[in-house]
Amino acid sequence: MADVFISYSRDNEAVVRGLAEAVVREGYSVWWDEALPPHLSYSDVITGEIDAAKAVIVVWSEKAIPSEWVRAEADLARNQKKLVQTSIDGRMPPMPFNQLHFVSIGDWRGEADHPGWTRVKESLAALCRAEVMQPAHAFPTAAPQRPAPPPVPAGNPALRLVLIVVIGLLLFGAAAAAAFWLLVDRPAAAPPASRPRLSAPATAPPRPAPALPRPATAQPAPAPVRATAPPRPGQKIAAPRRRYCAGPGRNTPQCRQLFRARMSQSR
Repeated sequence: MADVFISYSRDNEAVVRGLAEAVVREGYSVWWDEALPPHLSYSDVITGEIDAAKAVIVVWSEKAIPSEWVRAEADLARNQKKLVQTSIDGRMPPMPFNQLHFVSIGDWRGEADHPGWTRVKESLAALCRAEVMQPAHAFPTAAPQRPAPPPVPAGNPALRLVLIVVIGLLLFGAAAAAAFWLLVDRPAAAPPASRPRLSAPATAPPRPAPALPRPATAQPAPAPVRATAPPRPGQKIAAPRRRYCAGPGRNTPQCRQLFRARMSQSR
């Protein structure tokens, strides 16, 4: 599979051949229909080569604009974001390809500093990501070795001995302090004073509910009794009227007294 696919009209084959040779000199592999095998289908090969290519150069001209093959190849490349448009006779690309940028190379004769050819090389480098291809005989460079770290100078034996002695004395002092702290008699801590238990308060017997006074029933007022003078000797006492012993005053002492006096007169 080639890096660059070139789409053109057969009537422009001489110009396209020079373009293909210039692309190869830049270090890219090129495919155009001159390399089409006779035993394969044209449409299948074209589709596969465009899909595999990294860039597609379309050469527009008066003869290429009405070509359905050139339009189809340009449309496939445009959909894959790999279209590079050129014009060899100043013709503008047809719709909808006229919405994309194109460069004119009609007056290009292979110059390396031609403006149109310079723009084509920039597009190929951006699409193929290979501005300068590494030659096949190049060997990979060895990775740089890290410099060896400088040797650590040996310490002074006398200083090392002093440090060992000092560390030993510090450890011995710490061990002696720990032993003294464990063996020394310490006063026993007084047990915490127990808090007195509070007895539950005695519950007073429930007070009886006060008796409610019974509502007093209204008693009828006694009928007034008429005071009579005591009878004289030999005087007849008329029988009291029934009204003294009837009605509400019939059970009063006055009523009973009058009744006894009437009974004694009647005898």
